[in-house]
Amino acid sequence: MYDYLIIGNGIAGLAAAEEIRKNDENGKILIVSKEEIPTYWRTRLSALIAKDFDKDDIYVKKDAWYQEKNIEEKLDTEVEKLDLENNKAILANGEEIEYGKVLLATGARAFVPPIKNVESKGVFAIRSLDDLISFKEYAADKKEVVIIGGGILGLEAAFSVKELGKEVSVIEAADYILNRQLDHALSKKLEESLNEMGIKTYTGKATEEILANDGKVSGIKLSNGEEIKADVIMVQAGVRSIIDLAKNSNLEVDRGIIVNDNLQSKKENVYAAGDCAQIGNFTIGLWTASQEMGKIVGRNMTGAKETYEKPKPFSTLMIGNIKVFSAGMTSGEGIEEMKAEKDGNIYKLFKKDGKFVGGILWNDIKMQNDVKDLVFNGKNLEDTKLAEIFK
Repeated sequence: MYDYLIIGNGIAGLAAAEEIRKNDENGKILIVSKEEIPTYWRTRLSALIAKDFDKDDIYVKKDAWYQEKNIEEKLDTEVEKLDLENNKAILANGEEIEYGKVLLATGARAFVPPIKNVESKGVFAIRSLDDLISFKEYAADKKEVVIIGGGILGLEAAFSVKELGKEVSVIEAADYILNRQLDHALSKKLEESLNEMGIKTYTGKATEEILANDGKVSGIKLSNGEEIKADVIMVQAGVRSIIDLAKNSNLEVDRGIIVNDNLQSKKENVYAAGDCAQIGNFTIGLWTASQEMGKIVGRNMTGAKETYEKPKPFSTLMIGNIKVFSAGMTSGEGIEEMKAEKDGNIYKLFKKDGKFVGGILWNDIKMQNDVKDLVFNGKNLEDTKLAEIFK
Protein backbone atom coordinates (compact mmCIF):
# COMPACT_ATOMS: atom_id res chain seq x y z
CA MET A 1 0.00 0.00 0.00
CA TYR A 2 1.35 3.39 -1.02
CA ASP A 3 0.34 6.57 0.78
CA TYR A 4 0.87 8.53 -2.45
CA LEU A 5 0.56 7.12 -5.94
CA ILE A 6 1.62 9.43 -8.79
CA ILE A 7 0.66 8.38 -12.31
CA GLY A 8 2.87 10.11 -14.87
CA ASN A 9 6.49 11.22 -14.55
CA GLY A 10 6.46 14.53 -16.37
CA ILE A 11 7.50 17.64 -14.46
CA ALA A 12 4.12 17.87 -12.64
CA GLY A 13 4.47 14.34 -11.24
CA LEU A 14 8.10 14.82 -10.24
CA ALA A 15 7.48 18.23 -8.64
CA ALA A 16 4.59 16.75 -6.66
CA ALA A 17 6.72 13.85 -5.41
CA GLU A 18 9.47 16.25 -4.33
CA GLU A 19 6.99 18.48 -2.47
CA ILE A 20 5.24 15.52 -0.81
CA ARG A 21 8.57 14.31 0.53
CA LYS A 22 9.38 17.78 1.94
CA ASN A 23 6.12 17.69 3.90
CA ASP A 24 5.89 14.00 4.76
CA GLU A 25 9.20 12.33 5.56
CA ASN A 26 7.84 8.81 5.94
CA GLY A 27 4.90 8.42 3.55
CA LYS A 28 5.41 5.78 0.84
CA ILE A 29 5.58 7.38 -2.65
CA LEU A 30 5.40 5.55 -5.97
CA ILE A 31 5.64 7.13 -9.41
CA VAL A 32 4.22 4.97 -12.22
CA SER A 33 4.87 5.97 -15.84
CA LYS A 34 4.45 4.65 -19.36
CA GLU A 35 7.81 6.26 -20.19
CA GLU A 36 10.78 3.90 -19.99
CA ILE A 37 13.09 6.46 -18.40
CA PRO A 38 12.94 8.88 -15.43
CA THR A 39 11.67 12.47 -15.77
CA TYR A 40 13.61 14.40 -18.40
CA TRP A 41 13.77 17.97 -19.70
CA ARG A 42 11.02 17.88 -22.31
CA THR A 43 11.71 21.58 -22.95
CA ARG A 44 15.07 20.68 -24.50
CA LEU A 45 13.74 18.35 -27.19
CA SER A 46 13.72 20.98 -29.97
CA ALA A 47 17.31 22.01 -29.24
CA LEU A 48 18.44 18.35 -29.19
CA ILE A 49 17.32 17.86 -32.80
CA ALA A 50 20.70 19.25 -33.89
CA LYS A 51 22.83 17.83 -31.07
CA ASP A 52 24.29 14.52 -30.00
CA PHE A 53 23.35 13.76 -26.42
CA ASP A 54 23.44 11.14 -23.73
CA LYS A 55 20.14 10.26 -22.04
CA ASP A 56 21.75 10.82 -18.63
CA ASP A 57 22.35 14.47 -19.61
CA ILE A 58 18.65 15.25 -19.87
CA TYR A 59 17.33 13.64 -16.68
CA VAL A 60 15.92 16.23 -14.28
CA LYS A 61 17.07 14.14 -11.27
CA LYS A 62 19.70 11.41 -11.13
CA ASP A 63 19.10 7.91 -9.69
CA ALA A 64 20.76 8.84 -6.42
CA TRP A 65 18.14 11.53 -5.78
CA TYR A 66 15.25 9.04 -5.95
CA GLN A 67 17.08 6.71 -3.55
CA GLU A 68 17.95 9.51 -1.15
CA LYS A 69 14.34 10.76 -1.09
CA ASN A 70 12.97 7.20 -0.89
CA ILE A 71 10.76 7.72 -3.94
CA GLU A 72 10.01 4.53 -5.87
CA GLU A 73 9.52 4.40 -9.64
CA LYS A 74 7.72 1.83 -11.77
CA LEU A 75 8.55 2.70 -15.39
CA ASP A 76 7.36 1.30 -18.71
CA THR A 77 4.05 0.57 -16.97
CA GLU A 78 0.53 1.55 -17.96
CA VAL A 79 -2.31 2.15 -15.51
CA GLU A 80 -5.58 1.13 -17.15
CA LYS A 81 -8.08 2.42 -14.58
CA LEU A 82 -8.66 3.34 -10.97
CA ASP A 83 -11.01 1.41 -8.72
CA LEU A 84 -12.17 4.52 -6.85
CA GLU A 85 -14.22 2.64 -4.23
CA ASN A 86 -11.36 0.40 -3.14
CA ASN A 87 -8.50 2.87 -3.75
CA LYS A 88 -6.69 0.61 -6.19
CA ALA A 89 -4.92 1.28 -9.50
CA ILE A 90 -5.38 -1.53 -12.02
CA LEU A 91 -2.39 -1.93 -14.34
CA ALA A 92 -2.61 -3.08 -17.95
CA ASN A 93 -0.97 -6.36 -16.94
CA GLY A 94 -3.69 -6.98 -14.31
CA GLU A 95 -1.53 -6.08 -11.32
CA GLU A 96 -3.17 -3.91 -8.64
CA ILE A 97 -1.62 -1.13 -6.54
CA GLU A 98 -3.34 0.13 -3.39
CA TYR A 99 -3.08 3.83 -2.56
CA GLY A 100 -4.15 6.37 0.02
CA LYS A 101 -4.12 9.36 -2.33
CA VAL A 102 -3.50 9.40 -6.09
CA LEU A 103 -2.33 12.09 -8.49
CA LEU A 104 -3.09 11.90 -12.21
CA ALA A 105 -0.24 13.65 -14.02
CA THR A 106 -0.74 11.91 -17.36
CA GLY A 107 0.31 14.92 -19.43
CA ALA A 108 -0.65 15.62 -23.03
CA ARG A 109 -0.06 14.14 -26.46
CA ALA A 110 0.84 16.03 -29.61
CA PHE A 111 -2.19 17.13 -31.62
CA VAL A 112 -2.01 15.94 -35.21
CA PRO A 113 -4.75 17.51 -37.38
CA PRO A 114 -6.74 15.13 -39.61
CA ILE A 115 -4.85 16.06 -42.78
CA LYS A 116 -5.18 13.71 -45.77
CA ASN A 117 -2.34 11.11 -45.79
CA VAL A 118 -1.12 12.17 -42.33
CA GLU A 119 -0.37 8.50 -41.57
CA SER A 120 2.35 8.44 -44.26
CA LYS A 121 5.86 7.37 -43.33
CA GLY A 122 7.97 10.44 -42.58
CA VAL A 123 5.38 12.40 -40.57
CA PHE A 124 6.44 13.13 -36.99
CA ALA A 125 5.10 14.99 -33.96
CA ILE A 126 7.79 15.42 -31.32
CA ARG A 127 6.44 15.19 -27.79
CA SER A 128 8.68 12.57 -26.19
CA LEU A 129 12.31 11.47 -26.27
CA ASP A 130 11.30 8.43 -28.34
CA ASP A 131 9.65 10.76 -30.87
CA LEU A 132 12.85 12.80 -31.08
CA ILE A 133 15.07 9.76 -31.60
CA SER A 134 12.73 8.37 -34.31
CA PHE A 135 12.74 11.73 -36.11
CA LYS A 136 16.55 12.05 -35.98
CA GLU A 137 17.04 8.53 -37.33
CA TYR A 138 14.57 9.01 -40.19
CA ALA A 139 15.76 12.51 -41.11
CA ALA A 140 19.48 11.65 -41.05
CA ASP A 141 19.78 11.18 -44.83
CA LYS A 142 16.90 13.46 -45.86
CA LYS A 143 17.18 17.02 -47.21
CA GLU A 144 13.84 18.83 -47.18
CA VAL A 145 11.82 19.24 -44.00
CA VAL A 146 8.44 20.95 -43.67
CA ILE A 147 7.20 22.03 -40.25
CA ILE A 148 3.45 22.48 -39.88
CA GLY A 149 2.88 25.09 -37.17
CA GLY A 150 4.59 28.45 -36.72
CA GLY A 151 4.33 28.74 -32.94
CA ILE A 152 7.34 28.98 -30.64
CA LEU A 153 7.96 25.21 -30.62
CA GLY A 154 7.65 25.07 -34.41
CA LEU A 155 10.18 27.89 -34.86
CA GLU A 156 12.62 26.40 -32.34
CA ALA A 157 12.39 23.08 -34.17
CA ALA A 158 12.85 24.80 -37.54
CA PHE A 159 16.05 26.48 -36.33
CA SER A 160 17.46 23.17 -35.02
CA VAL A 161 16.58 21.37 -38.26
CA LYS A 162 18.31 24.17 -40.20
CA GLU A 163 21.40 23.66 -38.03
CA LEU A 164 21.42 20.03 -39.22
CA GLY A 165 21.96 21.39 -42.73
CA LYS A 166 18.46 20.67 -43.99
CA GLU A 167 16.20 22.87 -46.10
CA VAL A 168 13.34 24.00 -43.89
CA SER A 169 9.89 25.44 -44.57
CA VAL A 170 7.41 26.51 -41.89
CA ILE A 171 3.67 26.51 -42.64
CA GLU A 172 1.42 28.71 -40.49
CA ALA A 173 -2.33 28.74 -41.12
CA ALA A 174 -2.80 32.08 -39.31
CA ASP A 175 -2.17 35.30 -41.22
CA TYR A 176 1.10 35.90 -39.42
CA ILE A 177 3.65 34.03 -37.32
CA LEU A 178 3.31 34.13 -33.52
CA ASN A 179 0.03 35.97 -33.94
CA ARG A 180 -0.81 35.50 -30.25
CA GLN A 181 2.49 36.91 -29.03
CA LEU A 182 3.39 39.63 -31.54
CA ASP A 183 1.70 42.50 -33.30
CA HIS A 184 1.58 42.42 -37.08
CA ALA A 185 4.61 44.69 -37.65
CA LEU A 186 7.01 42.69 -35.45
CA SER A 187 5.69 39.41 -36.78
CA LYS A 188 6.64 40.56 -40.29
CA LYS A 189 10.08 41.57 -38.99
CA LEU A 190 10.46 38.12 -37.40
CA GLU A 191 9.47 36.47 -40.67
CA GLU A 192 12.11 38.48 -42.55
CA SER A 193 14.76 37.44 -40.01
CA LEU A 194 13.77 33.78 -40.36
CA ASN A 195 13.93 34.04 -44.15
CA GLU A 196 17.41 35.58 -43.90
CA MET A 197 18.46 32.54 -41.84
CA GLY A 198 17.28 30.34 -44.68
CA ILE A 199 14.00 29.26 -43.07
CA LYS A 200 11.19 29.66 -45.60
CA THR A 201 7.80 30.72 -44.25
CA TYR A 202 4.28 30.34 -45.63
CA THR A 203 1.58 32.22 -43.70
CA GLY A 204 -2.19 32.35 -44.07
CA LYS A 205 -2.20 28.95 -45.76
CA ALA A 206 -3.42 25.71 -44.23
CA THR A 207 -2.02 22.29 -45.12
CA GLU A 208 -4.65 20.57 -47.23
CA GLU A 209 -2.88 17.31 -48.02
CA ILE A 210 0.33 15.43 -47.38
CA LEU A 211 1.70 14.14 -50.68
CA ALA A 212 3.12 10.63 -50.63
CA ASN A 213 4.73 8.06 -52.90
CA ASP A 214 4.47 4.40 -51.89
CA GLY A 215 3.31 5.49 -48.45
CA LYS A 216 6.31 7.79 -47.90
CA VAL A 217 6.13 11.57 -47.63
CA SER A 218 7.08 13.48 -50.80
CA GLY A 219 5.64 16.92 -50.03
CA ILE A 220 2.58 18.89 -48.98
CA LYS A 221 -0.23 20.68 -50.76
CA LEU A 222 -1.43 24.01 -49.33
CA SER A 223 -5.00 25.32 -49.29
CA ASN A 224 -4.19 27.64 -52.25
CA GLY A 225 -3.08 24.65 -54.34
CA GLU A 226 0.65 25.35 -53.96
CA GLU A 227 2.85 22.27 -53.51
CA ILE A 228 6.07 22.13 -51.48
CA LYS A 229 8.56 19.28 -51.76
CA ALA A 230 9.47 17.50 -48.54
CA ASP A 231 10.82 14.12 -47.50
CA VAL A 232 10.13 14.69 -43.78
CA ILE A 233 7.24 16.52 -42.09
CA MET A 234 7.05 17.62 -38.48
CA VAL A 235 3.70 18.62 -37.00
CA GLN A 236 3.83 21.26 -34.24
CA ALA A 237 0.13 22.04 -33.86
CA GLY A 238 -0.26 22.05 -30.09
CA VAL A 239 -1.26 19.35 -27.61
CA ARG A 240 -4.33 17.59 -26.23
CA SER A 241 -4.68 16.40 -22.62
CA ILE A 242 -4.39 12.64 -22.02
CA ILE A 243 -7.61 11.75 -20.21
CA ASP A 244 -8.10 8.06 -21.10
CA LEU A 245 -7.31 6.80 -17.59
CA ALA A 246 -9.66 9.35 -16.00
CA LYS A 247 -12.44 8.38 -18.44
CA ASN A 248 -11.94 4.66 -17.74
CA SER A 249 -12.19 5.45 -14.02
CA ASN A 250 -15.46 7.44 -14.35
CA LEU A 251 -13.86 10.67 -13.24
CA GLU A 252 -15.29 13.92 -14.59
CA VAL A 253 -13.57 15.02 -17.81
CA ASP A 254 -13.97 17.64 -20.52
CA ARG A 255 -10.92 18.69 -22.54
CA GLY A 256 -8.93 17.74 -19.43
CA ILE A 257 -9.54 16.08 -16.06
CA ILE A 258 -11.86 18.39 -14.10
CA VAL A 259 -10.38 19.64 -10.81
CA ASN A 260 -11.06 22.57 -8.49
CA ASP A 261 -8.61 25.37 -7.64
CA ASN A 262 -6.91 23.02 -5.15
CA LEU A 263 -6.31 20.58 -8.07
CA GLN A 264 -8.66 18.08 -6.43
CA SER A 265 -11.32 16.08 -8.28
CA LYS A 266 -14.81 15.44 -6.88
CA LYS A 267 -13.36 12.24 -5.40
CA GLU A 268 -11.46 13.81 -2.51
CA ASN A 269 -8.35 11.57 -2.56
CA VAL A 270 -7.90 11.91 -6.35
CA TYR A 271 -5.98 14.87 -7.76
CA ALA A 272 -4.79 15.98 -11.22
CA ALA A 273 -2.02 18.38 -12.24
CA GLY A 274 -0.07 19.46 -15.28
CA ASP A 275 -1.12 19.29 -18.93
CA CYS A 276 -3.96 16.85 -18.21
CA ALA A 277 -5.72 19.01 -15.59
CA GLN A 278 -8.63 21.33 -16.39
CA ILE A 279 -9.50 24.11 -13.95
CA GLY A 280 -12.74 25.89 -14.84
CA ASN A 281 -12.69 25.97 -18.63
CA PHE A 282 -8.94 26.06 -19.22
CA THR A 283 -6.06 23.60 -19.62
CA ILE A 284 -2.45 24.76 -19.88
CA GLY A 285 0.24 23.04 -21.91
CA LEU A 286 3.27 24.78 -20.38
CA TRP A 287 6.23 23.25 -18.54
CA THR A 288 6.45 26.10 -16.00
CA ALA A 289 2.71 25.89 -15.25
CA SER A 290 2.91 22.10 -14.83
CA GLN A 291 5.85 22.44 -12.44
CA GLU A 292 3.99 25.01 -10.34
CA MET A 293 0.84 22.85 -10.29
CA GLY A 294 2.95 19.87 -9.20
CA LYS A 295 4.38 21.80 -6.26
CA ILE A 296 0.96 23.01 -5.13
CA VAL A 297 -0.75 19.63 -5.50
CA GLY A 298 2.12 17.95 -3.62
CA ARG A 299 1.58 20.29 -0.68
CA ASN A 300 -2.20 19.84 -0.87
CA MET A 301 -1.90 16.05 -0.85
CA THR A 302 -0.06 16.41 2.48
CA GLY A 303 -2.76 18.57 4.05
CA ALA A 304 -2.43 22.11 2.67
CA LYS A 305 -5.28 23.94 0.93
CA GLU A 306 -3.43 26.07 -1.62
CA THR A 307 -5.13 27.35 -4.75
CA TYR A 308 -3.58 27.41 -8.19
CA GLU A 309 -3.98 30.65 -10.12
CA LYS A 310 -4.03 30.73 -13.90
CA PRO A 311 -0.58 31.89 -15.09
CA LYS A 312 -0.09 35.22 -16.80
CA PRO A 313 0.70 34.82 -20.53
CA PHE A 314 4.29 35.58 -21.51
CA SER A 315 6.78 33.90 -23.83
CA THR A 316 10.35 34.11 -25.06
CA LEU A 317 11.83 33.07 -28.40
CA MET A 318 15.62 32.83 -28.67
CA ILE A 319 17.01 31.26 -31.84
CA GLY A 320 20.24 32.29 -33.55
CA ASN A 321 20.49 36.05 -33.22
CA ILE A 322 16.72 36.47 -32.76
CA LYS A 323 15.56 37.39 -29.26
CA VAL A 324 11.92 38.29 -28.63
CA PHE A 325 9.95 38.60 -25.40
CA SER A 326 6.19 39.15 -25.29
CA ALA A 327 3.70 39.51 -22.44
CA GLY A 328 -0.04 40.12 -22.21
CA MET A 329 -2.21 41.55 -25.00
CA THR A 330 -0.41 42.99 -28.03
CA SER A 331 -3.33 43.55 -30.40
CA GLY A 332 -7.09 44.00 -30.35
CA GLU A 333 -9.78 46.61 -30.22
CA GLY A 334 -9.05 49.79 -28.29
CA ILE A 335 -5.38 49.00 -27.75
CA GLU A 336 -2.90 51.88 -28.06
CA GLU A 337 0.76 51.32 -28.85
CA MET A 338 3.84 53.04 -27.42
CA LYS A 339 7.05 52.36 -29.34
CA ALA A 340 10.73 53.19 -28.84
CA GLU A 341 13.80 52.17 -30.87
CA LYS A 342 17.41 52.27 -29.80
CA ASP A 343 20.52 50.68 -31.38
CA GLY A 344 18.47 48.17 -33.37
CA ASN A 345 16.39 47.25 -30.32
CA ILE A 346 12.61 47.74 -30.38
CA TYR A 347 10.48 48.26 -27.28
CA LYS A 348 6.68 48.28 -27.47
CA LEU A 349 4.11 48.76 -24.76
CA PHE A 350 0.35 48.41 -25.23
CA LYS A 351 -2.34 50.24 -23.28
CA LYS A 352 -6.08 49.83 -22.99
CA ASP A 353 -8.34 52.17 -21.01
CA GLY A 354 -5.23 53.86 -19.61
CA LYS A 355 -3.67 50.64 -18.27
CA PHE A 356 -0.71 48.69 -19.60
CA VAL A 357 -1.99 45.38 -20.95
CA GLY A 358 0.96 44.11 -23.01
CA GLY A 359 4.55 44.56 -24.09
CA ILE A 360 7.09 43.28 -26.62
CA LEU A 361 10.89 43.48 -26.45
CA TRP A 362 12.84 42.89 -29.66
CA ASN A 363 16.55 42.07 -29.47
CA ASP A 364 17.14 43.53 -26.00
CA ILE A 365 15.04 41.37 -23.67
CA LYS A 366 16.79 42.21 -20.39
CA MET A 367 13.84 44.23 -19.08
CA GLN A 368 11.27 41.44 -19.28
CA ASN A 369 10.62 41.57 -15.53
CA ASP A 370 9.84 45.27 -15.85
CA VAL A 371 7.35 44.51 -18.62
CA LYS A 372 5.73 41.82 -16.42
CA ASP A 373 5.53 44.29 -13.51
CA LEU A 374 3.80 46.86 -15.73
CA VAL A 375 1.39 44.44 -17.36
CA PHE A 376 0.60 41.97 -14.60
CA ASN A 377 1.28 43.85 -11.35
CA GLY A 378 0.06 47.35 -12.26
CA LYS A 379 3.41 49.03 -11.57
CA ASN A 380 3.90 52.60 -12.80
CA LEU A 381 6.15 53.11 -15.84
CA GLU A 382 8.25 55.66 -13.89
CA ASP A 383 9.12 52.95 -11.34
CA THR A 384 10.68 50.64 -13.96
CA LYS A 385 13.88 50.72 -16.05
CA LEU A 386 11.64 51.16 -19.10
CA ALA A 387 11.06 54.77 -18.01
CA GLU A 388 14.49 55.64 -19.48
CA ILE A 389 13.55 54.11 -22.84
CA PHE A 390 10.16 55.83 -23.09
CA LYS A 391 11.06 59.24 -21.65
